[in-house]
Amino acid sequence: MVSIGRPMFQVGSNIFELIEFTATKTSAVTSSDRKTPILYGVNVAKVREVIRLPTIVPCLTNAPEVLGVFNLRGAPIPAIHLAKALGYDDEVVTPTSQVIVTEFSSRKAGFVVAGTRRIRRVSWDKVLPPSSDAFNTITGMMLIENQDFIFILDFERILLDIESRSGGQGTSSFAIDNPMNSNQNTGMANSATANNNNSQNNSKRPLILVVDDSPTARRAICELLRGMQLDIIEYTNAEAAWQDLSNSEPGSDLSKVQLIVSDVEMPKLDGYSFVKRIRGSEKLKKMPIILHSSLTGDVNKERAKQAGADAYVGKLNRKEIVEALKAALPPSWTGAS
Repeated sequence: MVSIGRPMFQVGSNIFELIEFTATKTSAVTSSDRKTPILYGVNVAKVREVIRLPTIVPCLTNAPEVLGVFNLRGAPIPAIHLAKALGYDDEVVTPTSQVIVTEFSSRKAGFVVAGTRRIRRVSWDKVLPPSSDAFNTITGMMLIENQDFIFILDFERILLDIESRSGGQGTSSFAIDNPMNSNQNTGMANSATANNNNSQNNSKRPLILVVDDSPTARRAICELLRGMQLDIIEYTNAEAAWQDLSNSEPGSDLSKVQLIVSDVEMPKLDGYSFVKRIRGSEKLKKMPIILHSSLTGDVNKERAKQAGADAYVGKLNRKEIVEALKAALPPSWTGAS
């Protein structure tokens, strides 16, 4: 069983740590089924602890992957069969199974896995975006030793999918529909726009750059910003956004950006390193930047402050995002609140 400690790497190093574990998929490739373990990972920053399988009390739910709840030092924690949530119905929970207890978006959950393997320290520039939007529960993938892949899971999306089927209200007050399509090759979202032809006051609107690799989260934040009468340019990764911003010509749309809203966990370049690069640029160093992330807690807020962010807010937390925008935008702005 792995032991969770506080990360020792510097803010802006573009490094993070993964807990590795496997989920077993049975494939009927011959006359006899063959079980194939698939390697997955989750960011250590989202994990409070890894525990042995506790006593789980069943509960009534429409989601078969929800095994029930367990007591963790007086707090009820939902227990989720992770392999089943991924569609691998044949992995059995045994007395040797372990539970990865996570906390993000100010919520806790326990993901039951066969066992954890190790903690791996990696650089975000080694992480590739998913090869297809069909992998909606995967935020990134990385080639490791023996030519194997490790897939980084989107635990937020997994919980959102479960709650949508079990009658829950989701993890935020945003109205989230089907995710928008994205172009993972260029880094700029297909729906990126700096103009709204229906508005006569377009030139007076602040232009916001939104950077998030999650189509669902990006769509939600952009819908909020448009509702506040703000114009938007969207990117799916910070590396592409940084390259285009730093090379932007006077008079271009990117040269008119007045504020950046960025995710933290992203392939290629994380949000902290993105902020550090901007603060180190003579051209961009005064740009207001809001980081939004499901990584809640004072430690992450302090890391954002060290990187140079103007604000750090919970991902999809409407109230926090609106307050941060009002504090960062020019006083002359008269958009809707």
